[in-house]
Amino acid sequence: MTTPFRDGLPRPQRPTKIDEANMKKIPIVAFCFIAQMVLTESSGWAADARHGEQIAHRWCADCHVVAPNQRRPTSEAAPFATVARRPGFNAEQLAFFLLSPHPKMPDMSLTRAEATDLAAYIKSLSR
Repeated sequence: MTTPFRDGLPRPQRPTKIDEANMKKIPIVAFCFIAQMVLTESSGWAADARHGEQIAHRWCADCHVVAPNQRRPTSEAAPFATVARRPGFNAEQLAFFLLSPHPKMPDMSLTRAEATDLAAYIKSLSR
């Protein structure tokens, strides 16, 4: 609602106490919303090792042994099972590593989901 000035032009009214109280809650609600999105993203989008296996056969099999039944390629690249069994192996760190191009590796331009899936597949080979 507006209240006119003496000159007849409308003037905005001050927010009511209810509006001020609600305004103070906005940061809290925004934080909860963002936290929920982050938690949903990390748990709702679990890595898909089967999809990672498909990516491995498409992009990695020329240089790496990506499956137990694969013959050794001519490259010196480590087999994925060896990578997975290294002490301190971390799938999240590997996924991050895969997102940026490296001199001895082709630029695969993987999405975050694809890198996470590929890392999950490699991790599955540690058994």
